[in-house]
Amino acid sequence: MADTEEKNRKSRTRRTLRDVAEVAHVSEMTVSRVLTGKPGVAPATKEKILRIIDDLGYVPNRLAGSLATSRSNQVAVIIPSLINNVFPEVTSGIADSLERAGYNAVVGITDYNPVKEESLIRSMMSWRPAGFIVAGHNSTTRTQNMLRNADIPVVEIMDIPDEPVDICIGLYQKEAARALARHLVAKGYRSFGYVGLNDRDSSAAKRFSAMQEILLQTELSIDHRALFDQPPDMVMGKQGVIDLLAENPNLDVVVFSNDTAAIGAYMHCIEKGIEVPEQLAIAGFSGLNTGQTMPKKLTTIATKRYEIGRLAARAVINELDGQNVTRLVDLGFELIEGETA
Repeated sequence: MADTEEKNRKSRTRRTLRDVAEVAHVSEMTVSRVLTGKPGVAPATKEKILRIIDDLGYVPNRLAGSLATSRSNQVAVIIPSLINNVFPEVTSGIADSLERAGYNAVVGITDYNPVKEESLIRSMMSWRPAGFIVAGHNSTTRTQNMLRNADIPVVEIMDIPDEPVDICIGLYQKEAARALARHLVAKGYRSFGYVGLNDRDSSAAKRFSAMQEILLQTELSIDHRALFDQPPDMVMGKQGVIDLLAENPNLDVVVFSNDTAAIGAYMHCIEKGIEVPEQLAIAGFSGLNTGQTMPKKLTTIATKRYEIGRLAARAVINELDGQNVTRLVDLGFELIEGETA
């Protein structure tokens, strides 16, 4: 784990209806009318108020009276998918740690859709959770404003963004992809294919871009891609490699955005008598145990998924308790050379 500077708890104040009214130079009643859809507000004033609400990241509080000021024991967890086998391990680490401290995880799935993520976060924030744990960094400006102006702990996980909102725990995805690319180039592979989710998966897109950077340094490139509209599972991994080999039978190696798809491709190779890695090399990403129990161990990048979830939950709990929290934790990755590439 990289050494990081220990900083004091970040002090933030939740935006209120009064804040919106003051910035807009209108009464609180006028803001309330806009929020509840009541008539009597000029269109230009309404547009101005809605713009200020977005800029401030204000979210109306659905809880009334004394209940609104009490601490909830619900922690909102936003993840992009449960199809991708990475996230069940992450949420398991979160739930285990929260449960021991008397908190519950409330999970929302974005399907890698930033508009859906915004809607989920707005809805969950209006119920005053104790904190937020968010995976995925392809957020809208409104989402960023809501999270930055929240008066509760916000932990971003998995990828480490250039400008974290508050607390961040994960790894540098680009560095992991560069390590894998250098390994494959050193093994002598020259014709590359790729199977993954389309660009909605910002982390996978970052890894693809980083691999291309390394390959271009040696005048190579990933010229053949099979992209899907959801994280590829074993069936899609199999279909992806079928499509790529039909396009270019001379591929040396196929890189997959996750281990599950890579395992599906490996099973296809066994079925069709394609020697791995002699005829076709295969590399994945995430380091699932399943990939290390195959006849030939999968070449992949291992990430500390459960630990990321556990530490994210612990960061929320510690900040709520007024303890100092390390704002950025890089858990790194491990290149598993395996036997498939």
